[in-house]
Amino acid sequence: MQITKRFPIKRTLGWEIFIALLLKVALLYLLWWAFFSHAPDKKTVAATVAERLTGGSQDFSLTSRRNNHD
Repeated sequence: MQITKRFPIKRTLGWEIFIALLLKVALLYLLWWAFFSHAPDKKTVAATVAERLTGGSQDFSLTSRRNNHD
């Protein structure tokens, strides 16, 4: 009498765990890409912090300052 024929749970449980972990890794990557991968460069952040501390400008954006009227 073989127990493996009667209870084939080991094989399917392993695949379910593998697929669940794979999906979790994919979701974590998508979250990182959506919220953390497009960080501004260090020079822009440093310039913005300096301007906030000195009161030099009222524009508090972290993007580069280009004239978009062209």
